Amino acid sequence: MNIKELISVYKQYYNHTKLRVFFVSGHSNEIVEIKDFNGNSPLPSQSFGIYVILSRTDTQLIKLVSLNFEELGIIEITLNDLDDELKHDWTSYLKSVISYLKQAGYRINRGMDILIYSNLPNEVGLSSTKSVEALTDTMLKTLYE
Repeated sequence: MNIKELISVYKQYYNHTKLRVFFVSGHSNEIVEIKDFNGNSPLPSQSFGIYVILSRTDTQLIKLVSLNFEELGIIEITLNDLDDELKHDWTSYLKSVISYLKQAGYRINRGMDILIYSNLPNEVGLSSTKSVEALTDTMLKTLYE
């Protein structure tokens, strides 16, 4: 899926016009924020990695959907419910980074609507867990500086 297609899917789940797109390469773990949604991306057309599209909200709710686990639907987490890592399946990686940053003094006081998509093949042994954690850290620091 390219960035335009991902944004179209994001808009099927969430009703936002002001959004941000992040990408972490599966080859180098380089994280970039993509600002050009018209196809003039700094990424090659077949970049393998993890894409995150998000918008901040005025609520205390984080809504997450992964296109790789779409059957789970939208998972909702409040900013006060970050401890139970098993309760929300794959989102435990994001929750642990959010919890850590809050403990480190970041004022993460507003929710987000997040869509995540990975086109990394499962069999290649790339550390998607670490990539998701690094990506979450970077995007939250960017949003809440």
